[in-house]
Amino acid sequence: MKTRLTSNLLFGLAAASILAVPALAQEAEAAKGPEVKFSGEVEFDAYTGDVINDDIKSHSYASTFDLNVDVKLNDKWSASVQLEADGETTDPTAIYNGAFVQYTHSDKFAVKFGDLTFSEGAFLNFYGYDDPADNAAGMAEHDIRGFEIDYNGLVFGLGFGRGDNDNKICVEEDGEESCVGVAYDLHLAYELGLGEHVLRPFVDYKSYQEAKHNELHAGLDANLKFGAFALHAVYGLHADALGEKNPKATHAILGEPSLDLGTFNIKGSVFYAIIDKKNPTVHGEEIPEYFFAYGEPSVKINDAIALGLPLEYHTNTLQKDDDTSTFNVGVRAYFTPVEGLEVTGFAMFNIPVGDDAGDDTGLGFGLETVFAF
Repeated sequence: MKTRLTSNLLFGLAAASILAVPALAQEAEAAKGPEVKFSGEVEFDAYTGDVINDDIKSHSYASTFDLNVDVKLNDKWSASVQLEADGETTDPTAIYNGAFVQYTHSDKFAVKFGDLTFSEGAFLNFYGYDDPADNAAGMAEHDIRGFEIDYNGLVFGLGFGRGDNDNKICVEEDGEESCVGVAYDLHLAYELGLGEHVLRPFVDYKSYQEAKHNELHAGLDANLKFGAFALHAVYGLHADALGEKNPKATHAILGEPSLDLGTFNIKGSVFYAIIDKKNPTVHGEEIPEYFFAYGEPSVKINDAIALGLPLEYHTNTLQKDDDTSTFNVGVRAYFTPVEGLEVTGFAMFNIPVGDDAGDDTGLGFGLETVFAF
């Protein structure tokens, strides 16, 4: 009898211990608190002026610092905050760049609310225009404070403009100037995967809640892959004052082929924008020039070093009547000793082609360093 009682007692204690393990684990997990992860990117660049023709030798800098703090509250809830410093200097000021909270129901459905950023149809191959904060064939970055719903490839965002997207539009009518501010920005995109191909149609509507003032971006961003050959193609429509005769819409077309053969690679960009002469739609630096073509074959020397030969033609203007085109050629050296670190050095000749581009061939050097963490 005593043996049976002892066995039952030991069995009960063992069972209680086993059942208590998950509860203790949950309590330990809760006591541990949120998981915090830091990540970011730093870039510091240095460039010379024209070392051949400038009477006074000069140099310039550019620096970028992005810091992301991601907080996992539990399996469903998380949050993120970003700090950014960016400028053509060695000491740009770091500023708050946004924060949002995210609820993830599953790998197919999530909701964000807070400070969000949308961009479409970025330049991927040409190094000079690859920052979507400034340039894009589809749409440069639009910042909002609102919400975003992601469902199985569909992206829907809605909110008030913030930062540079929180601006005013002023026009003169009948001798009087009237100004209106941003009311809201609506973004809609769908990412469709077809094997290795990805198609992303998009629409962004920015309303000032006034009949003659609004902004529309729409188009298609396609990434196509055929073995070693890939093609990034974008069509972007940029329009203001929908329903009005002026200004006229701008149509942007981008094609970026690339070929990866291991040791030998080649990539290129060809861009053309159809811009009305008299009443164009132009949004800052979003469309950098009406036409350019870029190609760069490169060879890998080893796992860490590669050499490229960039060939570029630039119109350097949005006006077709301006004959300011140039041809650029040089060499670019890429050094990637470890994952997350890239050092690029280059020397480029700037050769005038257009009648208004000047007479002298220029030569400049640069060194760019980027590391991620």
